[in-house]
Amino acid sequence: MKNKNIEIINHTADIGITVRGSTLEEVFINSLKGLYKIMGVKSNGKVDCLEISLKSEKIEDLLVKFLNEILYYMETKKISGEIEKIKIYFKNGEYNLFVKLKMAKIEKIEKEVKAATYHNLNIEKIDDKYKTTIIFDL
Repeated sequence: MKNKNIEIINHTADIGITVRGSTLEEVFINSLKGLYKIMGVKSNGKVDCLEISLKSEKIEDLLVKFLNEILYYMETKKISGEIEKIKIYFKNGEYNLFVKLKMAKIEKIEKEVKAATYHNLNIEKIDDKYKTTIIFDL
């Protein structure tokens, strides 16, 4: 199934995705879906809910922190999740992220991803739509 909001791109020794969304929340949701698509994640069953709260002065930093937090859970707990609820807001000079995910045990990962990077990372708004390209270390 092709999703026009997620595009996988090749990058020297790494891999990336270009992600679009009508809101910042949609960019984060599509970024996670793109990460799972790159990795070929197959999950089964329901484990539990996971709540993640993060803060950062820059929205790009928040996106990298979020994706790397998900990679941490995938590596250490062998779980992946589907976003059930997400909220991004700006308060006291910081972007705040709250995410609630439905987690499941990972059955298979086709390609390992080490981390989301800051390489040329910029979330831009063009004609009422957000767009960014994220490069991942393999």
